[in-house]
Amino acid sequence: MLEINISLEDQEIFGWVGNAIFISGQSYQIYYTYKIKHTEDFSYFLQLLWILGNGMFFIFGILDNSLSMFIGNLVTFICSITQLCQKIYYDKYYQRNMGYREIN
Repeated sequence: MLEINISLEDQEIFGWVGNAIFISGQSYQIYYTYKIKHTEDFSYFLQLLWILGNGMFFIFGILDNSLSMFIGNLVTFICSITQLCQKIYYDKYYQRNMGYREIN
């Protein structure tokens, strides 16, 4: 195994940069979904796994005393819950108002 000596402070910098990338991507997806108002391409299974994974990394951030992992995964966990709520709302909206019927 390759051994690299990086300080904890430097490791946190990588965490914050990664957080910025993921949070930007999820925030854009939430905005885009709001704009187009349909979620037929989102899978409930993917959303569930995304939420569970973010929850686990959130807990790991607490246990590891990593502020970047704690904050970043808390925010992405909230974004994932928001995306799931959008999916539920827009799927029901289109099923009720547009005759849309979900395939999966």
